[in-house]
Amino acid sequence: MATASEKGKPQHILVGGGDEPEVSRRGRELFKEWAPEDALNAERVDGRVETVEGALDAIRKTREGLETLPFLGGRKLVWLSDCTFLGDNPAGKSEAVLDALASLHELLLKIPAGDAQILVSAPGVDKRRSFFRQFEKLGQVEVFDPPDLRRGRDRGEWMDEIGERLRLAGLSAGPGAVELLMEIVGWDGRALEKEIEKLRLYLKPETKVTEQAVREIGAGRRELEVWDWCDAVVAGKIGPARAGLRRLLDQGESEVALAILLASSLRLAALGRVLQEARLLRLPPPGGYGQPTLDPAAESILPRNAKGEKANLWRLGKVTGICAHRPVAGVRRALNRLHELQIELVSGGDRVRALEEGILRLCLD
Repeated sequence: MATASEKGKPQHILVGGGDEPEVSRRGRELFKEWAPEDALNAERVDGRVETVEGALDAIRKTREGLETLPFLGGRKLVWLSDCTFLGDNPAGKSEAVLDALASLHELLLKIPAGDAQILVSAPGVDKRRSFFRQFEKLGQVEVFDPPDLRRGRDRGEWMDEIGERLRLAGLSAGPGAVELLMEIVGWDGRALEKEIEKLRLYLKPETKVTEQAVREIGAGRRELEVWDWCDAVVAGKIGPARAGLRRLLDQGESEVALAILLASSLRLAALGRVLQEARLLRLPPPGGYGQPTLDPAAESILPRNAKGEKANLWRLGKVTGICAHRPVAGVRRALNRLHELQIELVSGGDRVRALEEGILRLCLD
């Protein structure tokens, strides 16, 4: 990284990380910021390639750009943009590409950034590779990685970021819109950019993003409908639960599969209510982006999936919150009834009728 004394002086810069839209945006921003006065001294090399030959060609063009004397003097800027061969892929693992990158690094050691400056933007850069580690000592490195929502961390920060990206796109988020977008895209920044662009085109000339608009254009609408139905049953909302079930069955969903998916949400809700009653789980105030708080004493009893990963803390908080008005005993009874319903569904008979009646009983418990 640059020292305070170097700030403001031309530097070799590498921008990388898993948040591809942010890496690309920052690359464009830096290319504009560091552009020489003479536009002929600014050169861009496309680093988005799929083959070893393409990677070698991009490195060759980058070297040529750095070694070519600036037009009428001044400083030269070469941008190796959207570079894919710094990641963990066949081109990035090629010995020929690694040798070419080592040679490029040796060239950068000889060329002062004030004479010829390189800017590298590399979405998905592998931070274990020698070129990245050496660049950290050579110039300025900026990393943009999305928050790890899979472990329930940084949810509030990521939701603030989603709201900010909507604002930068000229949109404003209505109630529930940010939360729903997060459910659709998870931690994938590139997927978020696609959803925002679809919203912008869909709403034009309007700028207010409603929850309904997100549902109408959102990727994975089937998954959204299943989640909404599960949440309606957990919350004990008979009308939405029955309407959602009929819609899903009309779309060809399996009665048994729906019961299995519902069981996952209801088990989590039952656990959450028990933890909440024991003051081991605290939910954030309604309407905020805050993260639920789990007492360390409860960590050991959280369920794990086949990979050994614990239940997502945000999801635990959500299903607990939507059934907070139901007594713990009622949620437990609903879980027992669901177990009986699953046995009935695999025992033959009219599955549709069994599921409809079973959901009605679950909502009334």
